[in-house]
Amino acid sequence: MVHKSMKKKSKDGTSRCGKVVCKFWKVMRLQLLMILVTLFQLHAENSYTQQKVSILFKDAAIEEVIKAVEAQSGYVVVYNNTLLKTVKRVTVTLRNVNAVEALNEALKGSGLHCKLVEDFLVIAKDNVKAAPEDDKGRKIEGKVTDKDKMPLPGVTVLVKGTTGGVVTDTDGKFQLTSPGNKEITLQFSFVGMKTKEVKVTDDKPLQIVLEEDVTEVEEVVVNGIFQRKAGSFTGSALTMKGEDLKKVSNSNVFASLKNLDPSLMIFDNLEFGSDPNKMPTMALRGKTAFDLGSDDIDLKGSYANDPNAPLFILDGFEASVQKIADLDMNRVESLTILKDASAKAIYGSKAANGVIVIETKKNTESSLRISYSGSVEIQAPDLSSYNLTNAAEKLEIEKDAGLYYDKNLSTLFNLQKDYNKKLAAVVSGIDTDWLSKPLRNGVGTKHGISFEMGNERLNLIVGFSYNNVQGTMKGSDRTNYEGSVSISYRYKGLNFRDNLTITSNVANDSPYGTFSEYAVLNPYLSPYDEKGNLVQNASIIPGAANFEANPLYNASLNTKLTSKYLDVTNNFSVEWMIVMGWKVTGRFGITEKRVRADEFYPANHLKFRSYSGEDLFRKGSYQMNEGEEKRLSGDINMQFSQQFGDKHYVFANAGFTLSEAYYEELIYKAEGFPHDRMNDMMFARQYVKDTKPTGRESTIRDIAVLFAGNYAYDDRFLVDGSFRTSASSQYGKNNRWGQFWSVGVGWNIHNEIWLKDSKIQQLKLRGSVGYTGAQSSEAYASLATYEYDLERVYMGFLGSKLKAMRNEDLKWKEKFDYNVGVDFNIGRLFSMKFDYYIGKTKNNLLDFDIPTYTGFKTVKENVGDVENKGFDLRLSITPWNMPRERAYFTITTAISRNKNKITGVSAAMQNYNDKQDEVASSVFYNKPVQKYYDGVSLDAIWAVRSLGIDPANGQEIYLDKKGNRTYTYRVSDQVVCGDKLPDFQGTAGFMFSYKGIELNATFRFQYGAQMYNQTLVDKVENASLKGNVDKRVYDGRWRNPGDLKPYKTLGNRWVAEENEYKDEKTQATSRFVQDRNELSLSSLRVGYDFWKHNFIKKVAMERLRIEFYMNDVFMLSSIKTERGTAYPFARSFNFAVQATF
Repeated sequence: MVHKSMKKKSKDGTSRCGKVVCKFWKVMRLQLLMILVTLFQLHAENSYTQQKVSILFKDAAIEEVIKAVEAQSGYVVVYNNTLLKTVKRVTVTLRNVNAVEALNEALKGSGLHCKLVEDFLVIAKDNVKAAPEDDKGRKIEGKVTDKDKMPLPGVTVLVKGTTGGVVTDTDGKFQLTSPGNKEITLQFSFVGMKTKEVKVTDDKPLQIVLEEDVTEVEEVVVNGIFQRKAGSFTGSALTMKGEDLKKVSNSNVFASLKNLDPSLMIFDNLEFGSDPNKMPTMALRGKTAFDLGSDDIDLKGSYANDPNAPLFILDGFEASVQKIADLDMNRVESLTILKDASAKAIYGSKAANGVIVIETKKNTESSLRISYSGSVEIQAPDLSSYNLTNAAEKLEIEKDAGLYYDKNLSTLFNLQKDYNKKLAAVVSGIDTDWLSKPLRNGVGTKHGISFEMGNERLNLIVGFSYNNVQGTMKGSDRTNYEGSVSISYRYKGLNFRDNLTITSNVANDSPYGTFSEYAVLNPYLSPYDEKGNLVQNASIIPGAANFEANPLYNASLNTKLTSKYLDVTNNFSVEWMIVMGWKVTGRFGITEKRVRADEFYPANHLKFRSYSGEDLFRKGSYQMNEGEEKRLSGDINMQFSQQFGDKHYVFANAGFTLSEAYYEELIYKAEGFPHDRMNDMMFARQYVKDTKPTGRESTIRDIAVLFAGNYAYDDRFLVDGSFRTSASSQYGKNNRWGQFWSVGVGWNIHNEIWLKDSKIQQLKLRGSVGYTGAQSSEAYASLATYEYDLERVYMGFLGSKLKAMRNEDLKWKEKFDYNVGVDFNIGRLFSMKFDYYIGKTKNNLLDFDIPTYTGFKTVKENVGDVENKGFDLRLSITPWNMPRERAYFTITTAISRNKNKITGVSAAMQNYNDKQDEVASSVFYNKPVQKYYDGVSLDAIWAVRSLGIDPANGQEIYLDKKGNRTYTYRVSDQVVCGDKLPDFQGTAGFMFSYKGIELNATFRFQYGAQMYNQTLVDKVENASLKGNVDKRVYDGRWRNPGDLKPYKTLGNRWVAEENEYKDEKTQATSRFVQDRNELSLSSLRVGYDFWKHNFIKKVAMERLRIEFYMNDVFMLSSIKTERGTAYPFARSFNFAVQATF
């Protein structure tokens, strides 16, 4: 592969990246100037006064006018849906009038009117007035409440068969006079409630209870390309509002998703814990790709995506995991997870792993609105999984293990001397808590402000956010700056929208090194000398052989471990309503991203301590990564949506898409930096020995045609279908095009006549099948790739050689999905969603072994097949609900199960498995290796079966593949001893709200998984007594013949047959495969909303809310193992405030 040469600096000394940054900021300043001008113009057009509105509508539905009045006035409009059906489309133009005047003008000639009842705008009939009093009549009075005995103001009370009636007051009370004393029937109607008829036979006061009408406005499913009516949708999708995400976490989208949908498995990183600069890995409904390790190249950019991660769509355009992780949560309007073929197949070649669609907040038709959100987040290290010895315990363990005993008297004398020095240190009070040295309580802040303004045509949202996350290791942090501008303009049937987002990110890794460096240090060592100065060698025993590197000394040096990026994204869209039912949308997006990473270690860093002789001049190293990424994408879609008669509904979409993604990253590694202040690449002596600049480049182009449609008969019987054909430059010319499709059917049982009058709001059966695809991150896998050979020159010409073999038949990875599901809903009381699925993935891209006479060992080939099976279940029950008081209590739970197995890969993977066996056969390798065979899980744990420790001699007894007992460990006897995937996992919690007080709690759990307890191997059974160990080092350890213990002896074991002591290491054995069942309180939130307080309106505020979050509060686990070995896990505490003016 050919790589570009190092980028040169310009004449003025600025780097190419620096020029781009300056250019971006100039553009941003110009944008801000234009925005301010627009803001002042809009403000002049819409001067804001309390409860004043300005509306302009032409041939609009009355519901649109009501929404505009509610948005501008802050009032809630109450009305009867049946009454509004008689109102014709209206044309109205009003400026700076009160809300009542605006609605009465819009309702003129309709027979309806509006009046203010306390804090409600009530729409009622013009002829709803008290019946004329009659001396012979009688008075009828009463009170109307909901089922929770809360009064309902604005209820229309009519005398059936007449035009006489009244409206209830603020206490829900009414009074009218009926003509004569005959029996009459009263009709009670109110928005959101079922109409009720009551016969009146006497003069007793009436107590009327109205039931909630759960029939609401039709919901839609947002899939990033078009919107679908939820009632006629046959796919499996889960939609969450931005407010739902923020109810469980205020940190980032992934922290919320982890607690809301267990089918999206966001894996705990047991190595890097809560490192803010590590991106999460995840899989939706199971893994589909093989993990064969990564290549040797040291890329720092975010270009190579996780092969199991879902596709992310942000406002209709593809986005990386990093972009979503750094997204300001206050901008999120909704998030939808598309799970089955019927839901995701519209994305065809990229949808096999599922699709997550995120929509940001759109412009609103309102006067000036300013929103602010701010929070302080504390990250406190969680060391509950560590169980290390203190100084006295560790020294005692060393003595009991025989470290200070030898038959040779001279050696024994020296060993006792060393022991006495350590004992003196312990007695003097040295008991260093090394784990605390690199840690802190990280305190970060987040701020966001947005300005919204608009009129009937032009709308604008400008937002700025700052997010600083301080990690628990000193010096580690992540700072994100984001500015966004969203402008929309309506003209007749056209709607133009442009979103510009600029994101700048700076991330610093801790100069204190990895956490494991501290966990291994003995507590009787001190990082300081007698004068309190940091020492390089923390050892008590003198001599080079006893050198104990002090990581705190390294932290005091001028290291540089920084990465940063600048991302500029502009998305433009236009929507044209041609005629009723026909719409055309076009979108174009462009993203440009610049990445820079610097890793500098000065010459006096202890990693260079072993350098000597000529290598002294090589001390100090610098690695610099420079990368850029460009994405261009566009699509055009035509949609048709129409209701034919009362029973036939048709939706159709035809679209065309094209895209190009380019990235390049260059890597420079240099050495020879004599001073820690010389921390720039220009001071390097040379490139790192035997290396040269390297990097990677990729260009991928795609094109696709999409057809999608839906038919619904009588809102009962549903059919969905989609077909997408795609071509990509990644694949061989014989298989460049791939076809992806889906078919879904559904039955809305709740719309059957025999269920029409029941309390069941929804009962839907649905099923789908379809093919989707997934693209490899490799751009040139199908091409014959050449690279220059700089070491060979012939007649002044550089040589080149074939690097990769061509494969013209390379094709798309495909996944065939089956899904059946049921949706059940009884109003707001109870809801259930269940899905059972099977996903069959084939044509995984792997290295296939070929004969060596071809000149290559492997070629990229489609050889890997995987099957996933499982189910998703979601339950929600709300036993208490008082909408008027915004009060409710809801209990939720979600359970997911996924199991996978390999269905076709053994022959192709034999070479890989053989290499893994070679690794496992080493006596120095003490953990399971990953291997792949047919019928086995991708997450299988491979080990030799063990019967435990022989009480006679302390040796481990193994079972070979035939079931015979043996003392000999053979890699060939390894079998599957466990599965890392649980039998099921899920979340459970509750949400409580009452008069502004809010309380949420979410628990996570899993059951039936297994895990190899590496802590027991490394720090108990195979514990190296040169460093600190787990306190369990003596628990259950074999010492003498006859002992029934689970662990081998500590230190060397006497082998009588060989007449010597042997230090045996424990290789992968089933003894350390343990069940992993867990329960954790992952989220706790307490909040208060000041919506009922009068001072909110007095200070011209629309909303004020304060919140307190706790995440990862505690975890109970059946396995005790160290978590966060390179970077600790953290508990987070977050104080937040939101205000809207």
